[in-house]
Amino acid sequence: MIIEPTEWDAVQEQFEGLFMKLGCPGQMMLVASAGSGPPTLFASLPNPGLLNALTGCERIDDSKLPPEASLLIGHPHVFEKRFIYPKWKPAS
Repeated sequence: MIIEPTEWDAVQEQFEGLFMKLGCPGQMMLVASAGSGPPTLFASLPNPGLLNALTGCERIDDSKLPPEASLLIGHPHVFEKRFIYPKWKPAS
């Protein structure tokens, strides 16, 4: 989901509530990617039927996931199997 910065907290709280309610499943995570465009959030869910529980989400193919992302909610060991953390770039 492409998200405006003002909506970030609401989406993160919604996902975290679902994450906790489901018992923090290992495959469930919320990650952010910020390329040249607006920040994009990607959610991994243990059941595709849960997609309806998250406002503004739509299903995408794994091939469309970025190689780099930042973990917002989830388990680091699962995140690191799929993504790498963005390289740090000094401020100009």
